Amino acid sequence: MLHDDAPPSDQLRLTAVSHATFPRAERVRVVLIDGLAASVAAKQVHLHAACSRGLDLVVDVGFPTVSLPVETALWSGLTQQQSGYMFRSDTPLVPPLVGIPSQVPGSIAIAEDHGWIVRSLGFAHSEPAADPIDLTRDAAPEEWRGQWLRHAGAAVASDAKLVFVHILRVDTAGHRNGRDSLLYWVAAATADSMLDGLLEQAPDARWFLLSDHGHLAGGGHGGTEDELRQVEGCVIGPGITTKTGGPVHIVDIARALADSLGVTLAPTAHGRPLEEAMMFPLHGMEAVPAVPLGHGAFAWLMLAIGVLLAYVARRAWLAPWWFVVACISLLVVHGEPTLSSPEMWAPSGRAMYLTWLPALAELGVVTWFGLGSASLGRVVVAQLGLPFAAVAAATSASGAWPLLLGRAIAPVVPHFTAWLSPLTLMAAHGAAVVALVVLGRSVHSAFGRRSPREIPSSAGAIE
Repeated sequence: MLHDDAPPSDQLRLTAVSHATFPRAERVRVVLIDGLAASVAAKQVHLHAACSRGLDLVVDVGFPTVSLPVETALWSGLTQQQSGYMFRSDTPLVPPLVGIPSQVPGSIAIAEDHGWIVRSLGFAHSEPAADPIDLTRDAAPEEWRGQWLRHAGAAVASDAKLVFVHILRVDTAGHRNGRDSLLYWVAAATADSMLDGLLEQAPDARWFLLSDHGHLAGGGHGGTEDELRQVEGCVIGPGITTKTGGPVHIVDIARALADSLGVTLAPTAHGRPLEEAMMFPLHGMEAVPAVPLGHGAFAWLMLAIGVLLAYVARRAWLAPWWFVVACISLLVVHGEPTLSSPEMWAPSGRAMYLTWLPALAELGVVTWFGLGSASLGRVVVAQLGLPFAAVAAATSASGAWPLLLGRAIAPVVPHFTAWLSPLTLMAAHGAAVVALVVLGRSVHSAFGRRSPREIPSSAGAIE
């Protein structure tokens, strides 16, 4: 999932009534502060002052809230679902994106760190350069950290028509310490100071000041939470009026960028004229893709089959209560599964079984006594039918069946993908417990019987 793409689909429909264009600009400058939450952005002195001079917007970045997919939406005008770029981690686009930057001769991108992101976006010139052996790594990273801001300032002050500056330190602090940590706020304040210095280099340019996602209080992003999807965004510069609005979609910002630069987007791009997008703001989860009807219907069918299989027990105490307890334990300890929680997909998730260990103990006890009063088949189906049906339902809703058949795809959909890992682990652990209990009863039956009492021989009886 972390290195593959999804089959392209198109589910976004935005209200649009005109074909007006955003006015062109001689020079366009884009600064993206990676991982800057809107609640923190609102308290940054220089960013707030700049945004108050132009179009101050709430921008919904769609789903998933992951840096490269969001930034490909920004620079192509196609949503994550349209492009299929869903959850790439340390995996650059090869070849790079064909979008807005590739249509602007001499376009420049400067990244503070993780240069593979900007190198994926199709700019004519990107820094830092890639390591010649490993394209996911930057060449001479230690040296670059001491000079990247100077390169960014020079690029911004140049005559290049398009310059993109990617500031990463806020996202790094968010992953390490969380949004509510002191280090995150320090990183945000430092980025704000950098932004002020960059703005001074080109006061006559049109500036797009953006973020690609927020961070949870404890760190993490990727899911559908409002605090991750909805970020600060503004457009400032000569000729830009002062106005607030939104939420607008990230593809609306892409449309404004394309109009500013005089380039075109793909015919399937849904971006609206920015003024119009502000008149028709997004509502609720409008930017979050729905599960395809066929996938959802099949998922409900799987769950219904699982509930029917639970009735095989015919005794209330033989029902798969352990699975219900395991799910409740997960929700109590970790909250609702979301792609923003690393334990749902990262190696740390291997320890999730600690959450439902008591439920597995209950499963072992019920299975042991169940085998004494019901057939092996009935006990196994009663205990494992619903858990495996739930896994099948999540797999269906996520469109993950091709992945199980060996196809390299990213089954990334809201909600259901995040449930896949814990449900699969629960079902696997439950199957292991049932197998061990069955083995234990078999051993007990074979070696735990009393030896038959010896009958005295007839000879001995006569004597």
